[in-house]
Amino acid sequence: MKIIFVIFLFCTFGCSTFKKINLTKPKQAEKVFNAKWIKNLDPYYSSGNLPLTSAAPTIHDGAVFVGSLDGEFLSYDIENGRKNWSSKDGSAINHAPLVEGEWVYYGTELGRFFVRNQSDGKLKYAIDLGASIESKPVFSQGRVFVHLRGHQLVCLDAETGKIVWSYRRAVPISVTFQRLARPLVIGSKIYIGFADGFLVALSLEEGAVLWETKLVENQKFVDVDLDPVFLQNSLITGSPSSTLKAVDSINGAIKVVYPFQVMANILSRGDILILGTQDGEVVFVNAAGDVLKRKQVSKKGISSLKWWKEKLIISTFGGVILALNPNDLSIGDRFYLGSFQSTVYGDLEVSGEGLAIFSNRNRLYYFE
Repeated sequence: MKIIFVIFLFCTFGCSTFKKINLTKPKQAEKVFNAKWIKNLDPYYSSGNLPLTSAAPTIHDGAVFVGSLDGEFLSYDIENGRKNWSSKDGSAINHAPLVEGEWVYYGTELGRFFVRNQSDGKLKYAIDLGASIESKPVFSQGRVFVHLRGHQLVCLDAETGKIVWSYRRAVPISVTFQRLARPLVIGSKIYIGFADGFLVALSLEEGAVLWETKLVENQKFVDVDLDPVFLQNSLITGSPSSTLKAVDSINGAIKVVYPFQVMANILSRGDILILGTQDGEVVFVNAAGDVLKRKQVSKKGISSLKWWKEKLIISTFGGVILALNPNDLSIGDRFYLGSFQSTVYGDLEVSGEGLAIFSNRNRLYYFE
């Protein structure tokens, strides 16, 4: 009876009706995260708290450089993930290394600063700076600037390692986020945030204070540990415990207060600032603070942002990396870091077609 009914329908509506039905293959989501290789750098531990790292990788000249919690510094070939060379340096390495020319610069938790040949790891020099090194060094005009946990900025001669000058901040507050901002060099000045809530401008030549501005009025967690961004003669930075500020680079006057609290370092594209908030929102604003677009993309806060393959790449405190379409902030692809407790405490690293990620759970990922 069913067969007769189907024949009846076919004869009644004709073949032309059925020809109008278009059967198309479902559109697949764009694949952005193609992991080329992954390394597990988890140190040995038997009990207690999980060993979490705030280190980040650096890509340079076909290699990925990274330091581990067990004090090993490593160079990997980006093509196959094979180890080029490594060095045991005595204590944890908790920041991204700097590669400048043929040399790689980095330091340890015990304050020892190393300069090695980036091709083979041969040591050029090593010096003790007296406090933990926890932010990526900065190179400018033949000098290297290193921010120390002891609220100190040290200026070294890059060739010899000789200390040219140092500036120490008197910071009476002990309750901090335990992060350090990377200093920013603009012309003859260097700008840096400290754990007492101040942004300070120093002369590049001798480290003299040019101005200082207090950005955070809270009682604790006041450290200005977001890397400053230079935009339209202003420095945009702040603390995760307070709102962002735009500060005049000439005199330190606060020009704009942005009503956002962020943990991730600020990303800039032309005259636009891209923020990842602690509430999981991505916000595009201009220098004046006008919101251009915003969207909630995660239930968890955003820990880092980067631009890669014409996508906005973000890491969240929910154990996932997202690739966002910059036009409508829709999610194009996801990559799970293996645990909802995983995230990225350091920065994502991009170079050409490559993306390197070092999770707080000590996993190094390289994507193409």
